[in-house]
Amino acid sequence: MKKFTEELLLQARSRLDKVSTKGMTGFELYNRCYQILQEAFKQLKQFVITYKFKNSQEEIAFFKEIKPVFHSELLYYMELIHIEIRKPTVPERKQLIRYYRDVAMQYQTSLKRNELFLHYLRTQLTNADHLMFVRSPEADQLIHTDIMDLDDRFSTPASSELARIKSYEMVIEKMGQHVLELKNGAALMDVQPFSTIWTGSKSALIELAYALHASKKINHGMVDIKEVINALESIFKIQLSDFYRVFQTIRIRQSSRTAFLDELKAKIIERMDDTDLNGR
Repeated sequence: MKKFTEELLLQARSRLDKVSTKGMTGFELYNRCYQILQEAFKQLKQFVITYKFKNSQEEIAFFKEIKPVFHSELLYYMELIHIEIRKPTVPERKQLIRYYRDVAMQYQTSLKRNELFLHYLRTQLTNADHLMFVRSPEADQLIHTDIMDLDDRFSTPASSELARIKSYEMVIEKMGQHVLELKNGAALMDVQPFSTIWTGSKSALIELAYALHASKKINHGMVDIKEVINALESIFKIQLSDFYRVFQTIRIRQSSRTAFLDELKAKIIERMDDTDLNGR
């Protein structure tokens, strides 16, 4: 199962990356991304309704960790489409900043609707997973959500609500990026000669950012992941948009989940060995 879902997500990511290079923006871009993810979501459903989970742990992993990644991105682009449609038609910068801030506040308020469930997720509790992320009649009584999949072979209310929460968090992050870009007066950072420019993949830098954040070596651990991301963006003249979404992909890798950190370890050992041999 994990191999199929990982390959399906990578295929969808590849198609999304190609779309982002074609010059589309706004509604056109969001609508195309939504179509790509909708197709992937349908393939995921077709696979799961005929697949027999090996045990309850695998079923929990699917409904708590795998399906919400696909579902949240689908919901994310659907929300962006609605936000784009409601955007002021003759905007000036101040008006747009106010609009995006108001939208972020609305989604922030909506996140508080299921505060107990949100607390369960953020404190990384697992004691009720067997009730919430396994398909059963009892699961319907535990979590309230407006997002209901009609096919109970492919859903639990908790999984759907988790996807909604993830999508809202991504929307809030996106609105913050819009505000920052408008305040700076440009969407892209100017790259000066001899700047320190990141030439690796964005996912590798995001992996590094999360590792630094997890180490608690920055500001004695009193720093948010967004601040770490912002610092790396400034140093390396790059924009790491949708970093939360990318991290979800990293989490469900079938191969090493720390591919870039593994590479860094191998490179520094190689450098040390070379120094030992050549004295430099």
